[in-house]
Amino acid sequence: MAEIMSISKSFLLKALLQHNYFPSQKKAKEELPPIINSKSFTPDVSTKLIILTKRVGGYDQVEFKSTRYNNVPRALSIPHPMAYAHLCHSLYDSWDKFKYITENKNSIIYPKKHNDGRIIIMDYQNSKQQIKRQVELSFNKRFYVNTDISNFYPSIYSHSIPWALVGFNIAKKNRGSKKWFNKIDSCQRQIKRSETNGVPIGPATSNIVSEAILARVDKKLDRDGFVFFRFIDDYTAYCQTYKEAERFIRRLSEELSKYKLLLNIKKTKIEQLPTTTSPEWIVDLTTRKPEKEKLIPTNAIRFLDYAVNKQFSSPDGSVLKYAAKSIINDVKNNKDVGADTVLLILQYVLGLCIKYPILLPLLDILFKEVPPSLGNKFVDQLLKILDEHATNRRSDAMAWSLYYINSFSAAIPRKVAKKVLRSEDCISILFLYLSKQYESEVVEFCNSLNKSDLFLLDQYWLLLYQLFFYGKIPNPYQYKSGYINHLRGKSDTPENAMKREIKVFETLKDNGVSFT
Repeated sequence: MAEIMSISKSFLLKALLQHNYFPSQKKAKEELPPIINSKSFTPDVSTKLIILTKRVGGYDQVEFKSTRYNNVPRALSIPHPMAYAHLCHSLYDSWDKFKYITENKNSIIYPKKHNDGRIIIMDYQNSKQQIKRQVELSFNKRFYVNTDISNFYPSIYSHSIPWALVGFNIAKKNRGSKKWFNKIDSCQRQIKRSETNGVPIGPATSNIVSEAILARVDKKLDRDGFVFFRFIDDYTAYCQTYKEAERFIRRLSEELSKYKLLLNIKKTKIEQLPTTTSPEWIVDLTTRKPEKEKLIPTNAIRFLDYAVNKQFSSPDGSVLKYAAKSIINDVKNNKDVGADTVLLILQYVLGLCIKYPILLPLLDILFKEVPPSLGNKFVDQLLKILDEHATNRRSDAMAWSLYYINSFSAAIPRKVAKKVLRSEDCISILFLYLSKQYESEVVEFCNSLNKSDLFLLDQYWLLLYQLFFYGKIPNPYQYKSGYINHLRGKSDTPENAMKREIKVFETLKDNGVSFT
């Protein structure tokens, strides 16, 4: 982990604000369509924000549901820029205190200086590294343990961050003080209504504070002599005896409980070694994948057909995504692949997207390989996909479908547009606005929001800000009698409190910040 030691405070702040603010941790940045980003939210702008007084009651955040391979949604979050700026600067100010994270040899995911400016990428390492690690750690061991933490990010207790940073005794003796570790705790709570439970899934700040906690747990287990590694909150240990495996689970549970975290008993298992270095379905697909140089329509489709069948027999794995991604990457990396092959693969994967929206981000590569004149051929299918997932209110599926439809400047039927609006999904409605077809309807939706409910406005801050930035709506944080009395300080006035709310959006706009 030597590379992390070279992370400067300036790189940290720039990465957190401009590259790891919005959900963008997968290697291929599949969470959100690429036109949504925070590249213009620079450290200079955030410095201007944090001189403004924070809201007393904290802020809320935009929620974005990401569909997993089993079609179960996972809630990702985009914090309000005011709260997020304060948290980033609190980490920036104390970055030297996080050195122990860099010395944790048991964690696979850790802050790192990536070439694209990110500081966190959720990459499980390549196959060679995975195999090497398992072969080395499992040598002369008879059992392995696999377990994870139940509901990890939503369960993190904000006060446990100081416990990890400076120890239980110091943290509890100084509770309520303005020391640096309490500032991080306070800023983390501000992200979501000043609540002590849970950190958002998406921004890299959450990865840093979670590593701060679990690095302490890992250290205790390492001192006990256990051989293990951790991928975020997923633990794998290699043991000589079954009794040792049971002891690992017990000790892990004991250490986690000190930070108010629990093991996921349903996902805890002890199995005998030797075992395969990869799941059976990966081994099977790898042996059946057509060679890149021999990628022709029939080979590609037969492989995807096989993956469809394999998905039914291996429901606990992301079989279809793995297969589709491997074929699509071969298309991307082989310029000799014919247009007929690209079109057929695109057509096939589009058909799967009705049921498996996790595949939608992969189409971005294929659409770039298709001649623009043929792009409109797929609009009807994209509209059907949008209609299906708007009915089920799947955030990511709606956003990606609209992103592609907008790229073809295609007409969106009013019936489908109304479904998107009824979904009340912030980012999907923003993409509907970007279609340039339903501006008045989107403006009407924004104007219908209860302006006296600041938390509700926060849940749509990205949509509201962009329309404010484009000059389509006034600043939504406008003072009226009776507003925000419950969110201001005792010696404050509603007028002064709302002026600060108004100033946040104005500061961003005056500095040219746009998130699209």
